[in-house]
Amino acid sequence: MPLPVRYVIGLGSNLGDRLVHLVRAADQIRGLGRVLAFSAVYESAAWGGPEQGPFLNAALALEAALAPAALLEALLEIERDLGRQRRERWGPRTIDLDLLWADGVVVDTPGLRIPHERLAERSFALRPLLDVAPDARPPPGGPPYAEALQRLTAPVLTRVFEPDHWG
Repeated sequence: MPLPVRYVIGLGSNLGDRLVHLVRAADQIRGLGRVLAFSAVYESAAWGGPEQGPFLNAALALEAALAPAALLEALLEIERDLGRQRRERWGPRTIDLDLLWADGVVVDTPGLRIPHERLAERSFALRPLLDVAPDARPPPGGPPYAEALQRLTAPVLTRVFEPDHWG
């Protein structure tokens, strides 16, 4: 069994009761390891895809003794269980679970990249990540993600729920 790793998982939803979808996903993720922290929940306009409703985004830090590929497969199963249907790239979704970052881990395979390949370009992923892992930086020894967040201006995020009101 692999040693436990601190992962950060991004959660997003823009269909139906968005907060309920985040809470249900977090409840299922709890079964994969030990949740260390929950971010606030942020709302933002959809970014980078077809026109659609606003997203709620959050993150959680998870300590898990799972290999990255196994964790990704478990996250995809949770998405399917919660009704995610992949019809169009970056389209609306009930739940989106992304493996954003892992402490000291780099993966670059066709199906998985850690850190997430567009993490430094997305405030809706970076802000929640920094809530739960303020020390996060791209390995090996890259500049802190907090510096990348300072450069981003869109999409604008609105903090709508505190960690203890959803996680």
